[in-house]
Amino acid sequence: MGVSLDDRFDGLLDDLAGYYRTWLVYLGVELGLLHHLRAEGGAGLTADALAEKAGCGRAPVDGWCRAAYAYGLLERAGGDDLAPRFGLDEDLAAILLDPQRPEYLGGQFIFSVGASLEYGGMVDFFRSGRPVPGRTPRYHRAVERLNEQDIAVFFEQALPQLPDIEERLRAGTRVLDVACGGGGWLTQLARTFPAVRAMGIEFDEDWLSQARRRIAEAGLTDRVQLERGDPAQLPGHSYGLVYYQDVLHELPDPAASLRAAGDALAPGGSIVVLDWCLPGSMEEYRTLLGQLTWGYQLDELFQGTSLLTRGGFVGLFEAAGLGPPMLIELDAGASLFVARRPAG
Repeated sequence: MGVSLDDRFDGLLDDLAGYYRTWLVYLGVELGLLHHLRAEGGAGLTADALAEKAGCGRAPVDGWCRAAYAYGLLERAGGDDLAPRFGLDEDLAAILLDPQRPEYLGGQFIFSVGASLEYGGMVDFFRSGRPVPGRTPRYHRAVERLNEQDIAVFFEQALPQLPDIEERLRAGTRVLDVACGGGGWLTQLARTFPAVRAMGIEFDEDWLSQARRRIAEAGLTDRVQLERGDPAQLPGHSYGLVYYQDVLHELPDPAASLRAAGDALAPGGSIVVLDWCLPGSMEEYRTLLGQLTWGYQLDELFQGTSLLTRGGFVGLFEAAGLGPPMLIELDAGASLFVARRPAG
């Protein structure tokens, strides 16, 4: 039985409402509005008090509060209709504001809006088929916020399934982060494992400058080295872990990079790729994860790259001469691909 016209109409209205809800979350996270509401606990804040704390204009904050309440993002904590106090549920606050949790989604909203701010050329891209020539620093900042969830997923969900790698990290194995972006994963790694010495290579100068600033601010320059480099020509030959986070599919020659990673491993070392995969069959397309990944794929295509299916990633390992990797599906929906060099 087909879907009725009324059901399709209602579904599209839900999508339209979701657009506005996304912007409400984005503004709440980016401007610190949600942070200030969370700090007040159950007492809540009036729009005037929230505007003062956030350093924002009263009228837009009042509009944001009332809209966020209408969308179920805020709760009413007191007051009357003219000057209500608004509060934030703690579970919702944790999902939107705590990047150390695998359930963190604040970065997803920052990325979704941040990326869409660059979509003025999307119609021209569709007509011409020519991807955008480069991404802006603003886009890079949005990606960094998106990657906060994946960092949490690695430490909370991936590492517990890789006990041999975790043991090596505790012992101080050398680590290489390929296309390390803004250095967020390297920073967390060095803080979590004080014996580790790590190298990050990055080919984009904006990313590299951000990583250098972050590593310096964290006081980790003695243990984390950063270089501008080619991901297909990796430095050194004695790494216990070579890591790719959400980046292998974007490299100019991913198989060549994996081949170089295999050459850079110490005996017993591992290559680990954490990424989000396109559905492998059309039956998966209409799952929530399938919808989200196909949505992200539009941004990938816009910049001339593409997400891969699980089979696509396996094919890269095989093309690099590494054989099929071990595949681990994580609870968050990401996939982990692991290849090891024999110890002997």
